[in-house]
Amino acid sequence: MLTIKHLNKKYSTIDGEIIALDNLSLQIKKGEFIAIVGKSGSGKTTLLNMIGGLDTPDTGSIMLEGTDIAKLSGKKAALLRRRKIGVIYQFYNLVPELNVSENITLPTELDGGEIDTGWLAEILQMVGLSGREQAYPSALSGGQQQRVAIARALFNRPSVILADEPTGNLDGENSAEVLRLLKSMNEEHGITILVVTHSELVAREAKRVIEISNGRIIEDRRQ
Repeated sequence: MLTIKHLNKKYSTIDGEIIALDNLSLQIKKGEFIAIVGKSGSGKTTLLNMIGGLDTPDTGSIMLEGTDIAKLSGKKAALLRRRKIGVIYQFYNLVPELNVSENITLPTELDGGEIDTGWLAEILQMVGLSGREQAYPSALSGGQQQRVAIARALFNRPSVILADEPTGNLDGENSAEVLRLLKSMNEEHGITILVVTHSELVAREAKRVIEISNGRIIEDRRQ
């Protein structure tokens, strides 16, 4: 489903050049649940951003269902993200002026698509937010805001969901709930999940763990 070949990325800083990705190659099959682990600065988030079309490599290819994400312009990458990729951030990235339903359906609205109200109701129930459709982010707890972000990522029925430290700002109970939702999306809906995480709990529950150091994969194990 997703084939990554020879990704390289360097950044220039006042302290010199930083190698974020070093000839990294990776193959991901449909329906996998993968945890990407490693120390801060190892290249985990850079890799996730490349797959999501939020950043571009210096060289290499990222083939998602026949499309090379690495070659897409910013506008085309945004279209692909809205249609095939769901993204969950550590800091939720909800629009404060929009209510729960509006935040969830925003990518579809931006894409000019019709809102499937039945699917919206099903997702709201799935993430435990039925009855909170009109609530604004400021009225929600951190765990509830993250569940809105998960619902938004799921709404367009994406091929893959990319999650960057989705439990990083949550307590143990909410972290477990977010993990349950991710597993449900993977097992019940067949969505491929890639999670960048420092959480041992998330890594233990993944079906495959990829460890990155200095921009390279140093371990790739199934469990």
